[in-house]
Amino acid sequence: MISLGFVTVYDQQEVKYSTEVAKRADRYGITVYRFTPFDIDPLTEKVRGLQFDNTKQSWIESTFDIPTFLYDRCFYRADDRSKKSKPIVQWLKHRPDITFLGHGFPSKWELYKKVIEHPLLSPYIPKTERLQSAMDVLHMIQKEKAVICKPEHGSRGKGIYVIKQMKNLLHILDASGQTIAHIRRENDLQRWINDLLQHNSYLIQPFLPLQTKKNEPFDIRFLFQKNERGKWSERGRAVRIGQPGTMIANVSAGASIFDFSEWINQVSSPQRLFITDGIETITNVLPSYLEEQFGPLFELGLDLGITEEGAVWIIDMNSKPGRKIITALTPENCDVYEAPLRYCLFLANEVNIS
Repeated sequence: MISLGFVTVYDQQEVKYSTEVAKRADRYGITVYRFTPFDIDPLTEKVRGLQFDNTKQSWIESTFDIPTFLYDRCFYRADDRSKKSKPIVQWLKHRPDITFLGHGFPSKWELYKKVIEHPLLSPYIPKTERLQSAMDVLHMIQKEKAVICKPEHGSRGKGIYVIKQMKNLLHILDASGQTIAHIRRENDLQRWINDLLQHNSYLIQPFLPLQTKKNEPFDIRFLFQKNERGKWSERGRAVRIGQPGTMIANVSAGASIFDFSEWINQVSSPQRLFITDGIETITNVLPSYLEEQFGPLFELGLDLGITEEGAVWIIDMNSKPGRKIITALTPENCDVYEAPLRYCLFLANEVNIS
């Protein structure tokens, strides 16, 4: 039997998804395990985690060898557990006897620097800079009137702030659209930035007009996964619309999910062609290019923003995406549960493991 392990920082993460995958694993000749980096005994290199029992159709406690194939679903935060987990996962990634389904991305800054180099992709990337001082914000805001601050290592829309200029004041808003500070002087802005950078490094971009006529933030989320032949396959795309007055269209922040086809068919014909052309350029080029630059990937979440004029922008790229657009719009779709198993078999054949 081939062994596939789900690795998460916390033992209750990804339980539902890993269970659905595990229920289908037996017919692929795969045994599925779940564990955290802390479940590995550093002396014996044995794991005390959970194994899916096909007979009982449930997880049972078990001690086992580190699985040959690992599905990395570790989301690192600023807490101690995350900080201690990361080097253990890096150690696993350097072991020649272990194959990860995907190796993930470095920081958003490293992503930006590579994507901006591609001649077909660079027109779709908003100007991005590292946030280091008040002057970085002031220079950009003179041209753009508003900037968005994003954590360099953030995910799921957490830790995002928007700075807007209104008359002689800078208004700092959080992702929910609430004003958390009014800034009048450069020194006060620098103090706020210093506090922000104590917890995370940040990037700044122009705050693009990616709202509906009802002042709702919206974007388009794409989910890609590798298929059983090791080729990229689009699993789905959907429009995400956030609450009026909020800053981001993230499902975890309360955004709703809508069918992409219904949305695009409401767009005027000339603009629809313009949008579709941008989307096709990005989706045809980006997944393979990211893999060339950063190593093997299994899946990719891509967020694209569309302005009222039809301009397409790459908002975010995620090597550990969620799957809510699939489970919300097509809950009967089993591809997202079968895909890790099929790709695992593909990798097993590639490295001649039986």
